[in-house]
This record gives sequence, structure tokens and C-alpha cells, in this order.
Amino acid sequence: MHVRIDRFDPGAATGTELRDYHDLVLASGRVDRPDEEPPAYETVVGRLLVPMTARGPERFWVARVDGQVIGIAVVGFPDDENRALAMTDIRVHPARRRAGIGTRLLHAALPAMREDGRTTVVGWGVTAGGAGAAWAGALGFRVVHHDVLQMLDIPSVDPAVWNVAAPPGYRTERWIGTTPEELLTSYARARGAIHDAPWEETTYRPPQWTPERVRSAEAGLRERRVEQRVVVAVHEATGVVAGLTEVELHETRPDLAYQGDTAVPAAHRGRGIGRWVKSHMVRWLRDERPGVRRVGTSTAAANVHMIRVNHEVGYRTVRSMVDVEAEVAALAPRGRRQAGIDRVE
Repeated sequence: MHVRIDRFDPGAATGTELRDYHDLVLASGRVDRPDEEPPAYETVVGRLLVPMTARGPERFWVARVDGQVIGIAVVGFPDDENRALAMTDIRVHPARRRAGIGTRLLHAALPAMREDGRTTVVGWGVTAGGAGAAWAGALGFRVVHHDVLQMLDIPSVDPAVWNVAAPPGYRTERWIGTTPEELLTSYARARGAIHDAPWEETTYRPPQWTPERVRSAEAGLRERRVEQRVVVAVHEATGVVAGLTEVELHETRPDLAYQGDTAVPAAHRGRGIGRWVKSHMVRWLRDERPGVRRVGTSTAAANVHMIRVNHEVGYRTVRSMVDVEAEVAALAPRGRRQAGIDRVE
């Protein structure tokens, strides 16, 4: 078997290459993420062209055998607080594993990471106990964070679950895409409460939110054609944002909403605000976006409070995951180059 590794541009890919990639995603998903519904071709291709929030701009490398794409490395280059990180996702077709292809894809991407000043390789959402976790451990990656994947299947939940009374002294506000100017400062401050969530040993840092940062993030979502919906709790006595939840809706996945941050500043905790705003969000999606059948969220395993709140809203926990990290310098290839594998930058 002769393997060739090349840089890859999804925007210039042929139909055959994209179909190969879709087949790769389906095959690896059946093994690594059997709890997920197989994504449609349009969803998989769209994901190549629209990076997920927090990953930054992405670069790609593919492994081919006889011209067929059988592996891919996707590396995100985030900015600001996470300027030293390379957010990396590597997939190899199950029929082609245990031949060093994933390792060679990683090694092919390392020079670009070094050239961009990245010092730490990060892998998010690796299935705990799965083949990816074992591969990462063998290469020297360490587990730095534990998560659970939770999914809300909207049609299967009794709508009465979302009839949650407002805590006394609070009201909801909601918007799509642009924070109202009168709430911008307190909304940015409230988003900072996400720093109180358990982060374990991960090097990743959530954003330091400011009004300017919020506006920049909103512009970035619009540029990527991502619809962001936000529900906030407003403390009526002061007019400040006292809790929030936000979701992203991607054009290429019309059936699924991606849950983003849910945060309640310390002064307003213990009043059921998290469950209240999450329930309001589900009702809003149900009423205005009936095509959205599911909402997915990743929650820190140590965040037992938010896991409980999600269960109360109708989510179920479907998978345990880990985040892994390794230093770029420690991952440099050693020894002789593996026979049968070419790499082209």
C-alpha cells in the first residue's frame, strides 16, 4: 500500500475527493461515534468550508491511496488567548488504520504549526476509551479535560418540561445576531462567567469578553453565515444581564443547533436562571425553526450542576469524551521515514 499525503484545499476539491471524504466521515463515525446520526453529504462538505467557533481559520492535509482520500488532518489556528494552540482533528478510514497514516498526517501538519508559532497540539471531543484516545496516548498526548456529549431530541420531549416560570425580579430578552446596544456592556460582562466553569488542566482559555469582542464575534458569525440566537435573563431592578444561553445554526446542518455558552454570574445563581433561559431557547427554536430537531452540547464532566440542568430540560447524555494535548516539540517524527508514504507540502 502506497500512501501519499498532500495539502488540501476544500474550496478547490473535486467531486470525487469530496465524496471520498464523506465516505471517510461515515465509516469513521460508525466506529468512533455510533451514537451519532450519519451526516448528509451537504453537511459534511459544508463543515469543511465553515470552521466551528473557537477553532479559528483551518488548514487541511489528506492521505490518499491510489488517489482515494482515506485520511484527513484538520488544524484550526485560533487567535487571542489561544494563539499558542493548534486545534487538531485527525480521521483515518477504519479499513486503513494501524498503518501509521494518522501519525504521518499529524507529522505533515507540524511544520505549519511551528511556522505559525503554535506550541501545543489540542484534540477536542475524543471518544473516551476509543481508538482515537488510544492512538493519542501512544503518541504522548495527555488527557487534560473530561466532557460529556448531551443531545436534546426536541420532538421526543414533553413540551411541558419547557414551561418554566420566571424567577421573581427577572425578565427575558432575546435576539438574533446583534446584541441590543443597551445590553451590550452587561452582556459582555455576563459572558465572562463562563470562566467559572471547571476547565481542569486544559490550556485552552475562553474569551475575555468585552463589548468590542462581542461585536467582533457577531461579525465573524455573519461572515460565516452562521445564525446566532441568544436568550438572556435581565435583572429588572438594575437592567443588567443576569444570565444567558446562546446557540448557533449552520446552513449546512438545518436539523441541528449547536449549543454555545450558558452562563450565570455568581450574584444571580441559585434562582433557576440557567434552566429558565435554556427552556425559553428551546421553545423559540420549536416555534420559529421547526426543522431543528436536535440540540447538541458538550459539557464538562465535572460540571454536575449544568449536566443536571440539561437533563431537566430534556437532554440525554450520549457519550463520554476527553480533550488531549501534547507539545509540538515533543511530536517531531523520530527514526527513519516510514516506507510507502510520501509527503508533499
